[in-house]
Amino acid sequence: MGMMRLLMLQLLLLVVEPTPPVSPAPIRSAHSLALLRARDECGKGLTPDQRHQLDKMQFEDAPHVRQYLHCFWSRLQLWLDETGFQAQRIIQSFGGERRLNVEQALPVINGCNAKTSSRGLGAQAAVDWCFRAFVCVMSTPVGEWYKRHMSDVINGNA
Repeated sequence: MGMMRLLMLQLLLLVVEPTPPVSPAPIRSAHSLALLRARDECGKGLTPDQRHQLDKMQFEDAPHVRQYLHCFWSRLQLWLDETGFQAQRIIQSFGGERRLNVEQALPVINGCNAKTSSRGLGAQAAVDWCFRAFVCVMSTPVGEWYKRHMSDVINGNA
């Protein structure tokens, strides 16, 4: 009887022994999901190497980069061909004062819009303007913040 009781206890311990906790997948914010969707949609025609370069935040002056950036920012509704980057919406979309230095970001984005503005007609002028304005922003501390943030989004940390 003692041996049977011992076996029952061991069996019971096996059944109720807790399993190691499983780490849940990180919960992504709606903003991060929107960034990833825009990235995927606009990157459909890219080669794996081109996609890798963009993911590494390397934005060469090439037609595929210009098209990708215009698509990405337009899809997020943060770029309008008539007025350029929507600075206030970008700041709100990227977390506002909690995440960005608004006093720095607002004039940088608006300044790059103005400095690089294209008054030409046609879709290509808007694509070129978007690229030039983006490169301008990327050369500032706001661009450095954007690179870190996008890297976190791409790597599942935001």
